[in-house]
Amino acid sequence: MSGETLEFRGCNFFRIRLTYSILSGRPIRIVDIRKNDDRPGIRDFEAKLIGLLEKVTNGTKVEISRTGTQVTFRPGMITGGVVNVDCGTERCISYFLEPLILLSPFCKLAMTIKLKGVTNVPGEISVDAMKASWLKVYNKFVLNDEKLDIKIQCRGLKPDGGGVVTFTAPIVKTLRPVKRQLVGKVCKIRGQAYVTKVTPSLAYRMIDAAKKAMHGYISDVFIAVDQRKGDAGGASPGYGLFLTAETTEGVIYQAEAVSRPKGESGNPILPEDIGIEAGHALLQKIYMGGALDSSAQVLASTFMTLCPKDVSHFLYGPLPMYSVHTLRHLKQFFEIEFKMEDYRKTLKDNDTDLRTGSLDKALITAVGVGYSNLNKTIL
Repeated sequence: MSGETLEFRGCNFFRIRLTYSILSGRPIRIVDIRKNDDRPGIRDFEAKLIGLLEKVTNGTKVEISRTGTQVTFRPGMITGGVVNVDCGTERCISYFLEPLILLSPFCKLAMTIKLKGVTNVPGEISVDAMKASWLKVYNKFVLNDEKLDIKIQCRGLKPDGGGVVTFTAPIVKTLRPVKRQLVGKVCKIRGQAYVTKVTPSLAYRMIDAAKKAMHGYISDVFIAVDQRKGDAGGASPGYGLFLTAETTEGVIYQAEAVSRPKGESGNPILPEDIGIEAGHALLQKIYMGGALDSSAQVLASTFMTLCPKDVSHFLYGPLPMYSVHTLRHLKQFFEIEFKMEDYRKTLKDNDTDLRTGSLDKALITAVGVGYSNLNKTIL
């Protein structure tokens, strides 16, 4: 599958393009990166991502133009191993974790990556969310999940970060096809109210507000307090609330709300508002449904593609734009097409009144490309 160079324009989907280039063995050229911006070219966090991918591969060659608006990426062999990386404070650590999770099953050496930076950022998926929802989906595709873990050793918030996260993953020779269509009913809600370098009373205010926001939905709600002091609390003060809902079929939905970073313009967000925002966001995720959290659709789509030549299918909730573009990129890199079936057509007449949330779901079906064999031809 390696050979011709694929060309893309712009800075969007930068990490997914580099990841799929490594997995498929196809070189890529990305042009016109922020060419009309006041600061044209790639940013520091994108340069750090390229550096990280070079560390977990062997033989990768990268050429960046003098202005930084063009990147040529020729992928090497996935090696993995033990790596320490400072991710900076521009983006959340999850930005760097996403490619690592997608690459981790196919490494020569078991992956142990220590990442330093920001663990929770408003508007971005957090490290907590990846640990709760992504690893649950990862487990479905692998037989050996013995060392699979994301450990938050220090929590770091913007603007100064200070968080430390360790990601470990086993070597998986081949993925297994997965068929996940049943969603089940929500049976319990769990959460974590975290405070760093502020009074712990804020955590209890967030918890009370969240419970009031979800009052009457389910009785089994338990939210713990995660108070971090000293180095374990990073370098910036702040607080937030992370919630998960688990169904009878083992599906995990997640939602989060975080305080405004120190020094940012605007009024500070009250702990009560954080609790209400997180509670309502979780109920919205539950309503959207699907056999996995919407943020983990990227992971499921990628692993379905890299499975052996067998049929896999997954029930997705409404597809975010990022998931749509992921499917398009998979078609470009791996020449695979997904069959998308409207959820309404799969329902029987007596199933329409089961109160399963949104009907805007899709049953995604794909036949894997047999990546374990493909990888040998690339190597």
